[in-house]
Amino acid sequence: MSVEFACSMAHAPGIVAWPDAAPAVQRRRIYDTFDQLRRRLADARLDVLVLFTAEHWANFFLDHMSAFCIGLAGTFTGPIESWLKIDKRVIRGDPQLARALLEACYANDLEPSSAQELQLDHGTMIPLHFLTPDMQVPVVPILINTLAPPFPSARRCLALGRVVGDIARRSGKRVGLVATGGMSHDPGERNHGVIDSGFDQRFLEQMTRGDLSELASYSQDDLLRAGAGAVELLCWIALAGALRDFHGEVLTYEPVKPWATGVGAMVFHST
Repeated sequence: MSVEFACSMAHAPGIVAWPDAAPAVQRRRIYDTFDQLRRRLADARLDVLVLFTAEHWANFFLDHMSAFCIGLAGTFTGPIESWLKIDKRVIRGDPQLARALLEACYANDLEPSSAQELQLDHGTMIPLHFLTPDMQVPVVPILINTLAPPFPSARRCLALGRVVGDIARRSGKRVGLVATGGMSHDPGERNHGVIDSGFDQRFLEQMTRGDLSELASYSQDDLLRAGAGAVELLCWIALAGALRDFHGEVLTYEPVKPWATGVGAMVFHST
């Protein structure tokens, strides 16, 4: 088996918590795109979904903040936010694949932490809500620290992705890969509400080309200039590392001012 589906998508809370705040045209384009991704995922008949995702103080705080964390649990619950307008659910995990990913990381000089219990917040639950609304596909969440500097480097995220992709292709399962988060936004910070569409478009072009050398060159400061939330694009970079020869297809990009976020979504194809 192999990687049968790969996409990246934003997880801005407003997408579900205050949808009507966005202009109707933008909202419809985004929802139509997410529905297209849902159909593609269903057609892939996946056995498991691996998510490169971020969390927002749901499980960790400054007393423990690792660069990467792999969820090993047999089940996960989410969302943690009662205001998100997504019903709280129990989602199956895949401990066998998660353990294989963890061991492969250590064998390749990466040392992520691991967790037998994780609560999932909007960073994971919004993509799952749209991609697999019945929540029947088991998931392996891989959390990337995008909250507390220093952040893992783009090169390190690419290395993580390569290990994940190699194990996925050897797993004997039909695996889907999803990167969540971004794009430019600065939630609760000085530039809250500022969207850097120029930065977003350049990043989308680089993901479209699958140019790993360009993606590896992003520094912490490069991402922070587009807002604290733009650091979540490390999840997209990790996904790029997991894919072999590929090209990306941008399905939508909308700078949604009321959601204070550049909302992008891509699907990826083998070349």
